[in-house]
Amino acid sequence: MKLITVVVFSLDFLFLIDASPSGGVQEGIVLHQCLAPYGGYTLENDQRLQRFKQWSDTYEEFPCFTNCYLNNMLNIYNETQGFNDENVIKRFGRSIYKACKEKLIQGNNSCEIAYNGFHCLISHEDDPFILIDNIEDISMEAKQAMKECLHKFNSDEWQYLGDYIRFPVQEPIPCYTRCYVNKMQLYDHRLRKWNIEAMQRLLGVPPEQANIEKCLSLSKRRNNNNMCAWIYKEMTCFSLSQ
Repeated sequence: MKLITVVVFSLDFLFLIDASPSGGVQEGIVLHQCLAPYGGYTLENDQRLQRFKQWSDTYEEFPCFTNCYLNNMLNIYNETQGFNDENVIKRFGRSIYKACKEKLIQGNNSCEIAYNGFHCLISHEDDPFILIDNIEDISMEAKQAMKECLHKFNSDEWQYLGDYIRFPVQEPIPCYTRCYVNKMQLYDHRLRKWNIEAMQRLLGVPPEQANIEKCLSLSKRRNNNNMCAWIYKEMTCFSLSQ
């Protein structure tokens, strides 16, 4: 995964996006089974499930629901043995695992442990600094630069970091890319020249055999009036080049 293509987890916990039993017959059965003590799958319960990340750290709105769901659907947890550390790391990454390690064993019973651990895991998946830690194929120097630059922006904007994975036309956090590009000295403004070797070493882009002529031609037509937008456009070009 290249550059700011931050990790977006493909969870089987589908109701966090759409609680309807559209994840297949098995998931539909499990959802109905686990919600049975609370009236089954209803519109109200659907809406409550979609707020799972906003549930209190200490109070599960459907007691024992997480234990039931994880035990029947995901390979990260077993009702008897608890969370499987190796599988948690594979699914969520080592940074989130470290942030939630204590929560994975916290609780007086399996229901509390399941909720405490899983609620922590999915709540941390949106943490911008953990997202940066989980970017693959980039150097520690690049991650540090990205984190330092993030601190220069209002924390309200941090929530848009995950949007970079879609490479939108408009930069999600305006001028963020320019900040870390300048910090790592990847572009010489006087010579109007990118340091491709440094980019590949620090960020893993562009790929070694990629055709970047189109990207380099943009450098000659740079827009000094909107340098932030131009640098973001250039970096997007390098990231998508093949």
